[in-house]
Amino acid sequence: MSTITAQTHAVSDHSVLVWLAGLLLIGLISWSIHYFIIVPMQRKRHILESIPYCPSLLLPQLPAEHDKIMRVDSQRLIHLSYRVNLYQLTCSCLRFRRIRRFYPANDIRRLCRHLRRELQNSGCLQNLDELTRGVISFRLRDGCYVRESLTNSEMIVGFHPRSSIVRVYTYRKSPDDPLGGPYTGAVDKFTYNHRQEIWVYGEPPPNADEILTVVETLMTACRARYPNPEKLPHIKETLQMPIPETEAAMAARARRESILAARRSTTPLQQ
Repeated sequence: MSTITAQTHAVSDHSVLVWLAGLLLIGLISWSIHYFIIVPMQRKRHILESIPYCPSLLLPQLPAEHDKIMRVDSQRLIHLSYRVNLYQLTCSCLRFRRIRRFYPANDIRRLCRHLRRELQNSGCLQNLDELTRGVISFRLRDGCYVRESLTNSEMIVGFHPRSSIVRVYTYRKSPDDPLGGPYTGAVDKFTYNHRQEIWVYGEPPPNADEILTVVETLMTACRARYPNPEKLPHIKETLQMPIPETEAAMAARARRESILAARRSTTPLQQ
C-alpha cells in the first residue's frame, strides 16, 4: 500500500512540474513575442507617424570613400563589435535596428553611440559646424532638433512636443565677451524644465531671456500642429521634483513674461 501511495505522489509531483514548465514556456514565448515583435512594430509606427511633425537637422553627405563597413567594438560587452557604415549612417546595434534606422537619410537622429564614436575617430566631425558637433557630443535623446538664430548668437534646441524637458545647445560666455554678445565660449548643453520654468543642472546660458522667448514660440507652434497626441509615443517626464525658485530665477521669469506680453501685443503668435 505504501508503495502505491509513493508512486501516486511521484506521478502527482511530475504532473505539477510538467504544468509549471508549460506555464514557464508559455510565459517565455509571450514575452519574446511582445519584446521582439510587438514592441519594435509599435516603435516603428510611432516614429513614422511623428516624423512629419518633428523637425530635425540633416547632416551633409560624406564622401563616397566612407561607403564601407567598419567594425566598432562595444564598450559594454567584451568580444562584441558592430558593423558601421558612415556614408549610409547605418549600424548593426539593436537600438539602431529598432529605432534610429526609421529616420530619413542623413538625419542627425540616426546617430547611435557607435556611429557617433566612429565619426569622431575618423575625423568626419570636423566637417560639421561647431554647434552640430556639440549636439552630437552630448548624445541624441530628443525627437525634434531646430536651429535658431539669436540677436548675437545661435543655438540648437532639442525637445519633444509632449515633453517638458528642453535642451539648448549654445555658446558659453568667455571672460572677454561683451555682456550682450556675441559669445565665443565653448558649446555647452543647458537643460530647461518648461513645466517648472527653471534651468536645471547649473546656471542658465547667456541671453537666457531671449532664448526662452524663442523656445516658447517654437514649442507652442510645434504643439499646435501636432495631431492626435494620444496616438503618439508617450514621453516619460523627468526632473519632476520641485526645485526652489531663486530670486534671480523669479526676476528672469518676470522679464520673460514682459517680453512675451510685448510680442503678443504687436505680432500674433503663429500656430
